Order: sequence, then C-alpha cells, then structure tokens
Amino acid sequence: MMMKLSDVDLLEALERPECAPLREMFAARRVTRGQGIFWPDEQEDLVLVVKSGRFRVYLSYGGKEFTLAILQRGDIYSSHTGAHVQALADGEVLLADTRVFRRRMTDLPEVSAIMVRVLGQMLRSTFFLIEGLVFRDSNTRLASLLLEQAELAERIAPAGPAGAADAEATPDAPDTADAEDPQDVPSTAAARRHAMPARPVQPGSGQIIRLDLTTEQLAGMVGATRQTVSTLLNDMIRSGILERVGRGVYRVRDMDRLRELASA
Repeated sequence: MMMKLSDVDLLEALERPECAPLREMFAARRVTRGQGIFWPDEQEDLVLVVKSGRFRVYLSYGGKEFTLAILQRGDIYSSHTGAHVQALADGEVLLADTRVFRRRMTDLPEVSAIMVRVLGQMLRSTFFLIEGLVFRDSNTRLASLLLEQAELAERIAPAGPAGAADAEATPDAPDTADAEDPQDVPSTAAARRHAMPARPVQPGSGQIIRLDLTTEQLAGMVGATRQTVSTLLNDMIRSGILERVGRGVYRVRDMDRLRELASA
C-alpha cells in the first residue's frame, strides 16, 4: 500500500534550465498543519507540486474518512480528482492552472516523460491499494504499509544505533488512541497467529519511521477500524517487531518479522 504516490521528484526536473518556462508558471503557497488545499467541489482546476511538508489525500463519506496516499516533496496532484487534500505539517506547495501547465508541458518532452512515470506510479499505487483491501486482512495491510515506510526511510537514511534517525524522533506521550481497549480483543486474532516472542535487539537499533498520522487516519489507510489498528500496533510492540518512539513515530526492531507479516 503506497503512502507516497511516486518515487519521481518533479522538483528536480523543474530546477533544470530548460524547464524555466514551466517553472515560472507556478505560484508558491505556504500552508499550515491541518489546512485543506483541495476539496471535492473545488472550482479551480489546479496542479499541485509539493515543495515541502506532507499532505494527506483522502475520501470522505458518511462521516468516515479513507486515506488514499501521502504526498511528499516532489509529488504532483490535481484538484479535479474528487478527493480532499490536507496538510499534515507546515509546508509549501507550488500551484499552476492545469490548462496552462498542459500546454507548456507538451513543449518539454523530458518533463512529459517524467509525468508519464508519475501517472504510472499513481496507477500502480491505486491497484496496490485495491488489491490489499480485497485480498488481504487488516493485519497484513498494516504490516505492508509499515514495511514500505521503513524501506523508504532506509533508502533515505540507513538505520543504525541511536543517532541521526533518533534525533528527529522526539519522544512524546503515547497517543491515547493507541491505548489498549477491551473492545479490541476480538480483532487481535490475525496478529496473534503470527506473534512470536521478542528477539534480542541492540538498544537503539532499528529503522525509524514517521507516520504523522493519528490512529484513526492510519486505520483509514488500511481499511480497518481505529480499535483494530490500535490493537495490531500494540501486538507488534509486545512481540518486539515495533517500538513506539513518540506520537506517530515508530522504530522497526525486527524488519525480517515485519516482512513475514506483510507477506502472510
């Protein structure tokens, strides 16, 4: 289940000299955490490129929210998809009129090729999401999402003893939504089938992943209830797969075991 829509950083392409005409058509906008950017009834037809920060793409229906993806630096999105886009942290976006962007893009074959790759990644992400919801249980979907984020973080900053990774993970009081709830007990069956005693791990080792999502938002990404996700996370912590470092921040203590859960 993809949180990041694409592994292509469009900002790098826009910084090239030959892309100056395309770059100049974008206007920068600062946004704050919790601020909405796009809505289903958005009147303007805009293209968005993330310059900094993280943005949640989600659907809302009947009081429920379902998170589709997380936009990060270099990701591109459009206002006409019918989804909400909300800032998870303070950041900056680049906005341009879709029609003007389309005309300029056709004059730059290299950027057009990048856009094809972006669209391909978005389609792959959509199929992966559907596959997970249809064919996998919530425990496997959650493990797959955590594994993907751990592997992405590992490519950016390899794990090691407490140091650079931990410096960014400020400990915080546990999210009250993550607390054990008696109503969660029936939902732990899938996790307990794969549970195992904690393995010895060097203190401070393991890959840090920052989700910046509430338990309810994380549940929306894996198509489960908040109670189910809370219990599954607690099971992974008890079995030594994860360690909660702060609110929305986890350390993967046993990557091999997480891979086993993700492929179950």
